[in-house]
Amino acid sequence: MGLKSFYSSDEKIRLDIALTNNLNNFTRSFIKKLIEAGNVSVNNLIIRKPSLLIRTGALVSVEEPEIREDTLKPFDFPVDIIYEDNMLAVINKPAGISVHPSRGEREKTLVNALVGKISDLSGIGGVERPGIVHRLDKDTSGIMLIAKNDKSHNALAAQFKNRIIKKTYITFVYGVFKEAAGKIEGYIERDPKNKIKMKLSQTNGKHSLTSFRTIKTVDGVVSLLEITPLTGRTHQIRVSMLETGHPILGDKIYKKIEFKNKNEFRQFSFINRQMLHAYKISFVHPETDRLMIFTAKPPQDMLWGLENTEYCAAADN
Repeated sequence: MGLKSFYSSDEKIRLDIALTNNLNNFTRSFIKKLIEAGNVSVNNLIIRKPSLLIRTGALVSVEEPEIREDTLKPFDFPVDIIYEDNMLAVINKPAGISVHPSRGEREKTLVNALVGKISDLSGIGGVERPGIVHRLDKDTSGIMLIAKNDKSHNALAAQFKNRIIKKTYITFVYGVFKEAAGKIEGYIERDPKNKIKMKLSQTNGKHSLTSFRTIKTVDGVVSLLEITPLTGRTHQIRVSMLETGHPILGDKIYKKIEFKNKNEFRQFSFINRQMLHAYKISFVHPETDRLMIFTAKPPQDMLWGLENTEYCAAADN
């Protein structure tokens, strides 16, 4: 990938802000990662401090990371590719597989499965996250966008940042809402008592807004919801549902213990993962500027409650 360089025209400006101002479509969070990874230099010296103040005339150079596929061990795992062209791919991620390698799992991830199945993955995600523009939790199934080059990656990341991309989920939750539709608003922050959990606050954290509507009820004790996250926060839907008192069926982290002992819910004891599926996505194609809309078939383990809905019909096609 090519080297990008420019001379700073501002007096005493942060390095990350200077890069954001001079590199179109690059998100500030991505630029921060570039700097910390040693891909940015100022006057030919590698700088790893995003907040460094640079002066007028400073030569700033940025090297975009290249994928080193030899560091990713291919994983022979079927990938349901819904759509693919020279810019991007749309896939249906199954539940039970992590999106990218982590400390706990290095080889059996979606990224490892994509190597060899989708060519020319974007390098912006780095060595371990090629092509990954956004993610789903390990036990959440559904639709994902994969970038095949850096132009596509930057454009899609900018659409996520500017909330142009719309996502719709379906989920089963405990109980029945009094209202047919509504919104959950607050601020999501990491739970100080548990580092793997997030919590919804009314004062601290990042703004979160989630809308929902009830599609149907199952046996009068479980609800099928259609959910639209209007912001993009970690664990947003799962945290928001817990906050309403109607946690997602099968969620092992965001749950209410008392539901386990109620007779009316024992019939759902066969469920072994959170019943959350990313069903639909819409975005603007980064090359053609066309509005693209795709849906992902719900998995088999959710079909028990989808009878007489459009989602069941989608699964049959």
